[in-house]
Amino acid sequence: MNSKQFIERFLIKEVESLLRHEQYYPILVYTSIGIETLGAIIDSKPIRAREQSKFRFASALFHLFPNQYGFVNKQNFLYDALRNHSAHNLLPSSKLLIVNKKNKTVRHLDQSREQTTIIIDYLAKDFIEACHLAIDKIDKGEVKMKQIAM
Repeated sequence: MNSKQFIERFLIKEVESLLRHEQYYPILVYTSIGIETLGAIIDSKPIRAREQSKFRFASALFHLFPNQYGFVNKQNFLYDALRNHSAHNLLPSSKLLIVNKKNKTVRHLDQSREQTTIIIDYLAKDFIEACHLAIDKIDKGEVKMKQIAM
């Protein structure tokens, strides 16, 4: 399977399905690891390159997501509080406040009260848009198509 097919099948469709069914914590885990996967797809190293996790996560945020994500990830905050905690504990760090868009009292990626707020619906939407941007980069030849062993 090539990287474009992988993004469409395992990243976009899965997150869209989870979002439709309001499966918020699975979205959190899936997108936090998926961000790193997007970084692996857009970099020039092999998919299975070792010790690239932090760099790939940051690269995906920088190249594929709205600017605010890169700002919040300074000193690898999102990598640690979101990606590492979700990947290893299936829950985010207590430094993150996770809500859905029905909560009208907070703003997405707002940093206050010693917590950073993530509105999961917006994270999912931004993740899906990042996936489409990665596909566009592949289509334009800006990113080399990779093969992903299944």
